[in-house]
Amino acid sequence: MKFKDNHEDISVLNLHEGHRGRLRERLLRNNFSDADDYQILEYMLTLVVKRRDTNELAHTLISTFGSLAGVFDASIDDLEQVKGITHTMAYFFHSVPYIFRNYKLSKAKPKAIITCAQDVFNYLGYCIYHLPEEEFYMILLDGGNRVISHKIISIGGNSQVAINGKDAVKFASKHKAKKVVLVHNHPTASCVASEEDIETTKRLYMMFSIQNIGVFDHLIVDSQENFYSFAHEGFIAKFEKECNQLFKDDTYS
Repeated sequence: MKFKDNHEDISVLNLHEGHRGRLRERLLRNNFSDADDYQILEYMLTLVVKRRDTNELAHTLISTFGSLAGVFDASIDDLEQVKGITHTMAYFFHSVPYIFRNYKLSKAKPKAIITCAQDVFNYLGYCIYHLPEEEFYMILLDGGNRVISHKIISIGGNSQVAINGKDAVKFASKHKAKKVVLVHNHPTASCVASEEDIETTKRLYMMFSIQNIGVFDHLIVDSQENFYSFAHEGFIAKFEKECNQLFKDDTYS
């Protein structure tokens, strides 16, 4: 019986560990400020891959998806098509934008006052503009335009979401909101409102109005941090006028 000499394997492992330690020290020393995309991926891979060279795999990911953002925005299925990427690794990278969203949302100031579209973007739009999938949110305001809370209404693909207006109105009523702000992102398109966006906003405006809840604004944000305000574009005032006329006609009919 022959016993395998593991001396060479141990030397290779020590070499990998030494490289990982130097990489970690270099990146953390400068808070990742001067790190290349592949180095950040290599560092992240060391957190989930044991006893294996991760440098080549990091380069392969950048070559496949083009950038750090491209890797994080990729679907789990696309990530798993890369040789060497396991199911766990794919979930790890795919979850990064959403963890970052929750990180930013957790820093949102409680009882912030919303007075304009820029306030809306600063409070919530900035938290979701980077997401690869469309998400629709609602911010609840009290009578002084102070934030009560926020809630995600729907999650869709990269181009549209389905909105349950009844649930949104029910949630706002339960929390005694006087006004709401609607916010959603356009992952692959400009922030300019589509006809579907306009019709959806009008429908929601009418539903909230029936419960005496105002719609302060609806903000659409795109991946370049631009935003489109329904209030600024005159749609909220237009919907208010149409809604008042509709209620007036119902009163005298």
